[in-house]
Amino acid sequence: MFWFALLGLAVAQDGVEDTGSHGSDAEPVEVAVAPPTQEELLEEVVALRRVGAFEDAARMLVRAQSTSGEVDERVAYHAAVLAEVTERWAEAVDGYRAVIEGWPDSSSASDAWFRMAYCQEEMGDHKASIRTVRSLQRQEKWSETDDRSMELQRGIAETRAGKTRRGIRRILRALESGEDERTWIRAKARLALVRAQTGAAADIKLKGDAKAARRLKARSGLIASAEKQAIAMFNLGEPEFALEGLLLLGDAYLSLYHAMLEYPPPRSVPEEQRLIYRSTVEEKAAILRTKAHARYDEGVRVAARTQWVGSVTDRLIAARERVAPFVE
Repeated sequence: MFWFALLGLAVAQDGVEDTGSHGSDAEPVEVAVAPPTQEELLEEVVALRRVGAFEDAARMLVRAQSTSGEVDERVAYHAAVLAEVTERWAEAVDGYRAVIEGWPDSSSASDAWFRMAYCQEEMGDHKASIRTVRSLQRQEKWSETDDRSMELQRGIAETRAGKTRRGIRRILRALESGEDERTWIRAKARLALVRAQTGAAADIKLKGDAKAARRLKARSGLIASAEKQAIAMFNLGEPEFALEGLLLLGDAYLSLYHAMLEYPPPRSVPEEQRLIYRSTVEEKAAILRTKAHARYDEGVRVAARTQWVGSVTDRLIAARERVAPFVE
C-alpha cells in the first residue's frame, strides 16, 4: 500500500506545473503530530521497565493512565507489575486485586491471580499465597497453562512455608508437564529449587571424622545440582530470578568455605602437624571462595548488561566487594 501511494504521488507531480515560489518568502508547512495513544504509551512503559528504568516507566505510566483508550485493563495490570518488580509488595497485591475485580474474565486477571500469590509469598505470608492458589484451583475453569502455573506457584509457596519435599515434588512434576510463555513463573520455580538445594546443603554440618568426607561430598553435590537449576533459569531470560540464583550460589560456596576452615582437625592428626593440616585445608578450600566471587561477579555483570537495578543488584555488589580482597 505504501509503494502504490508513493507511485501515485510521483505520477501526480509529473503532470503539475511548478508555479510555487522557491524563495525565502515560502511559508513553512506545519505538520500536526498526533499524541501517542494509550497502547503506545504502555509499550514504552513495558520497554522501560524491562531495562530497569523504573522511574521513567512510572512517569510514562501516569501518562498512560490519564490517556483514554482501549487497554485500561493492561495499564492497570502493568502498574501492579511495576510495583512488584520494585518490591512494593503490598501495593502490587492491591493493584492485582483491582485488575481481578475490574476485569475478571480478562487474560490479565489470570496472570494477576498468580502474581498476587507470588507477592504474598514475598511478603512472608506463605499460607495466604497457598490459599490464593487453592481457591483458584477449585474454580476448575483454567487452561493447561494456567493449571501448570498454579501448581508451580503452589509448590514454590510450599517450599517457603517449610513443606519443602512436597513443594519440590510439585514443582518438578509441573516443570516436566510442559512449557509455555510464562517464563517468569518457571524461572521463579527454578529459583525455589536453588534455594531449597543450597539451604539443604547449609544444613549438612561437617562433623565426625568418619562422616565428614561423606557429608562434604553430599553438600558439594547439592550445590552442583543448584548450579544446574541456575543454568536452566538463565536460559529463560528472566534477570530478576537469575540474579537471585547467582547470589544464593555465591553464598553457598562461601558458607562451605567457612565450614571447611572451621572444622577441627581429625583426632588422628598429631598436635605438631595441625598447623600444617589447617594450612593445607585453607589452600584447598580457597577454590570455593574463588567460585563464590565468580558467581557474585557474574551476577553484577548480568545486572549491568540487563540494566537491572533491583535490591538484588546491590546485594550482589556488596557480596563481591566483601570477597574480592581475598581472591587473587
